Amino acid sequence: MNRRGLLGGLLSAPTVRDAMAQGQAEARWPSREISLVTGFGPGGGTDLVARAVAAHMEKTFGVSVLVRNTPGAGGTLGPGRIAQSRPDGYTFGLVGLSALVVAPLTMDLPYKPWESFDFLGCTSELRIGMPAGPSLPQVRTLADFIAEGQRRPLTLASTNPGSAVSFFELARITGMRVNYVPFGSITDAASQVAGGHVDTYTGTSEMIPLVKGGNLRMVASASVDRWPEFPDVPTLIEQGHETATRQPIVWAAPAGLPAPTRERLEAALIAAARDPEVQARQHAASIAPRPLGRDETMSLLRQVRPGVEAALVASGMARRRG
Repeated sequence: MNRRGLLGGLLSAPTVRDAMAQGQAEARWPSREISLVTGFGPGGGTDLVARAVAAHMEKTFGVSVLVRNTPGAGGTLGPGRIAQSRPDGYTFGLVGLSALVVAPLTMDLPYKPWESFDFLGCTSELRIGMPAGPSLPQVRTLADFIAEGQRRPLTLASTNPGSAVSFFELARITGMRVNYVPFGSITDAASQVAGGHVDTYTGTSEMIPLVKGGNLRMVASASVDRWPEFPDVPTLIEQGHETATRQPIVWAAPAGLPAPTRERLEAALIAAARDPEVQARQHAASIAPRPLGRDETMSLLRQVRPGVEAALVASGMARRRG
């Protein structure tokens, strides 16, 4: 063998060994605990779904699946953590509509919304309610809510502007005014509204006992359907206002995930989403099960994206680009 051939052989040998090692690692996956990252704090609807999915996947894979709550920055810290992780299947989690559509319009990001992730699918959709707190004692109906917002700006709490799309749209349609107040945890937002410090918020499952206990009054469902717990409370659309907030819970891993690992993760995720026990836990929290594979999920996101962007631009929440 000549010198060039020998050198070429020596250079290629590590590549072959690396490929073999990678193949062996993929075949053994998962061999240690998996991190499931969510960009929101404990206690909310996304946390409930994350923990139900994690428990089911532990049975599937035979390893621990630990929920890593990473709240802050409008729900983008969690997706940022996912995007910056190694694409080896040991880190995945929630990369919701807010991180993909809302955040690019409102802030600088440590990731590229559509390029930094390998999307896995959708498990569920959060319902959003429009409650009135003790600071609005005269508000009993949606008409009262709108009238008060026309009289003076209402403070609106949420973990991300994407879940408040219907609030912004309602303001645009009716001429009412809202002042947006960001929170890192939806349970903190709920307690501030229940305590009379903030007027309203984008209520999810934690709102149910507060409404049933009389601490809050629900004036409308901001989702596409009524809440099962409050069947007498119509949607905004049913009350004559053509707007609804969509909050699909979307899952992804870092871009570059090996195809076999991605397929196993997606299959385990959808199996968890279809599990009767997982669905029962979601129904109990008024979260709609929505098991969708990767392609169906991307189709849903493409469908919802234009309306969300338009609402944020019209509300003034979208940051002007130079």
